[in-house]
Amino acid sequence: MKLVILIPLALMIISDYKSRTVVLWQLLLFGVIVLITSLVENEVIPTSINLAINISVSLLIGASVYLYFLVRYKSAQMVIGKGDVLFILFLTPLFTPRLFLLFMLVSFIATLLMWFIATPVRRNNAHVPLISGIGLCLFVLLVYQQLMQNL
Repeated sequence: MKLVILIPLALMIISDYKSRTVVLWQLLLFGVIVLITSLVENEVIPTSINLAINISVSLLIGASVYLYFLVRYKSAQMVIGKGDVLFILFLTPLFTPRLFLLFMLVSFIATLLMWFIATPVRRNNAHVPLISGIGLCLFVLLVYQQLMQNL
């Protein structure tokens, strides 16, 4: 069932990489499919706990980053897009808190590496394609999990 997530995810990865924008209906469809998948696979209580803890952690990290940019640069505008925030929040029911932190850490590092590699090739490098980077990591993870289940 998790592979259904790949449809809106692939569309968002392509859109974010090409234009640094994501269509709202794709983002919402992704969120609905992730939530339904989590509820079907993990049931209501575990999904709710994962959701609550992971959103709390995301908000704490987000507030810390926001304050850092406020202090460091006197402005926190245009640090991260609204679509990026929604995308990260929509990921929260998929993972236990420990795995969520691990996935986000690995995804952020991989996204920065991809961005540094693509910088000489692309002209529009002002913004890191966060949804593309994290989405690509999620794509690989979901395909890997499916392959391991079938072995």
